[in-house]
Amino acid sequence: MNYIVFDLEFNMFFRFKEGDLANPALKNEIIQIGALKLNDQLEKIDEFNLLIKPFVYKRLNPYVKRKTNINTSKIIPRKLFMEAMESFEVWVGTEAVLCSWGQDDILGLRENCSFFGFDAKFFNKYIDIQKVYMKFEGLHQQPSLERAVDDLEIEKTLPFHDAFSDAAYTVDIFRKVYDFSQDAIINWEKVQQENEAKVNELKGLLSQTVIYCPECGNIVEKIKESSKSKKYFAHGFCHQCKIPIKHVARIINSDGEFKISCKDSVYTRDS
Repeated sequence: MNYIVFDLEFNMFFRFKEGDLANPALKNEIIQIGALKLNDQLEKIDEFNLLIKPFVYKRLNPYVKRKTNINTSKIIPRKLFMEAMESFEVWVGTEAVLCSWGQDDILGLRENCSFFGFDAKFFNKYIDIQKVYMKFEGLHQQPSLERAVDDLEIEKTLPFHDAFSDAAYTVDIFRKVYDFSQDAIINWEKVQQENEAKVNELKGLLSQTVIYCPECGNIVEKIKESSKSKKYFAHGFCHQCKIPIKHVARIINSDGEFKISCKDSVYTRDS
């Protein structure tokens, strides 16, 4: 089994002129994939570094340009996402586990694959190296990649915020903290199915939540209800305080645990 330690750089919406709108189906568009392939002894056997021509957000966000040092002239002649992913899939091969620093890149990869219609089954298994590092160090707050590099006294010879450089630093961390435990390997589809079941169970409870007046604490009768995705909204009126009440309940994910978060407030046009 090989380990594919990868990192991504994204472009995102920026309002260059009046009327420019973001695409709600794709918040972050991949413009670089950097990866190293390791064997079962964590020895490097190959590397991958590819810039991608953006299709949705064709002009680079100024913040992205400053952060990554990628400019338009570098990406215009490059492959579009589908062709780039076909190359990446062939390079990854079979019997491989994708590894990244945190979940943002694996989520971003799947979001882009879903948007462009690319079958992403080839990376169903992955390892969150940030989580492995946190367990190794006994941390509760997520550290940045650079913070982990400093804490492990890894020599900094490459610039950060370049997909290939960040993947190389992630490999250095991986080698220091990974104990080859199979528990670290996450089956994406299984986790998603379990999470979906948890969310659906909680969705059934959202409408059962009770509205309270934040002024007097009395229970308020609901007069209007609506729901959207993982959110539930209800409106009521406290006859004692003579104020309209707005109730918002949402399903949140806190460190892998799903729960309902509720808030009652006095309703105004701005709330």
